[in-house]
Amino acid sequence: MEATALAAEPCCRKTIFVAFRSAALELWGTAGLDAISDCVDVETRKETITPLILSSEWLPERFAMAWYEAAWEGPAERRAVDYNAFLDRMMDHGFGRVQKFFLGFATPELLVKKGAELWRHDHTKGECVADLTGERTATVTLREHPYVTTPLARRSIAEIYRYAISLSRVSDVTVSHSSNGTTELVCRFAWT
Repeated sequence: MEATALAAEPCCRKTIFVAFRSAALELWGTAGLDAISDCVDVETRKETITPLILSSEWLPERFAMAWYEAAWEGPAERRAVDYNAFLDRMMDHGFGRVQKFFLGFATPELLVKKGAELWRHDHTKGECVADLTGERTATVTLREHPYVTTPLARRSIAEIYRYAISLSRVSDVTVSHSSNGTTELVCRFAWT
């Protein structure tokens, strides 16, 4: 992807797509990956599914949103438990693998404090603000990003954040989220 396209369009790291692919294959095998491939547009397929090696370090966020929709409509069959399992495995193959050392000593509080930095590592646009709101609660707000514009993307990001917190050796992490639908997503977390 050209540098000029990067400046104009919100992008995410290619490692996200490698993790999507690994999660789909782990959960649903080649039939699941084929089902996702059948659901996405030609450009998304060409850039994120067909090549075995992704050449660009950064790819448009619209491709990630296409993956969300395809996994939800395709192999997950609109079942929340199956879709969340896909997102969680994606995190294991991406964030969990890349941040394995960090997660070895991270607490939810440290993850929240590093929230904006962790976001910026994988995304070129959007503002992520994370705040501790109590002893075992936090709020993460995502602004000005395509993920806040659709119900499925908002739901996906809330689950991804919830699972990231659960990787910091706490249990029973819950999330609720709300949005103004166009510019802001607010996720509220609690854990024990």
